[in-house]
Amino acid sequence: MAALTSPFPVSQDQAKQLAQRVTALRQTKGLTQAAIAERLGITEGRYGHYERGFRRFPVGLLPKLVEVLECSEAELFGAPPPKVKRGPPSDWEKRFNAIKELPREKQREIQNVVDALIAKAS
Repeated sequence: MAALTSPFPVSQDQAKQLAQRVTALRQTKGLTQAAIAERLGITEGRYGHYERGFRRFPVGLLPKLVEVLECSEAELFGAPPPKVKRGPPSDWEKRFNAIKELPREKQREIQNVVDALIAKAS
């Protein structure tokens, strides 16, 4: 029998980091390993092996883990949170948003005017 390989190979270090993040998320939510295992439909022992790094989390289990831990995929995988602009939208943002709401024909008209102005200024 051929060995199974993951289509998404991860290093031992990456697998360890994932296990650590999952543990931290679980603890932050105040959940036990038993509670997570039950929600995932696996045994507590198997789940414990995932957290302790004896086994790697199967790729197919990750979407359910995101749901159970009530976190984003980015949070689960340690991606930095997206930058959020603070404050009210700028005048340009308001204009762009208004243009997005116009019919496609009107958007093209505005685009033609802007393109003509840019060409004239160059």
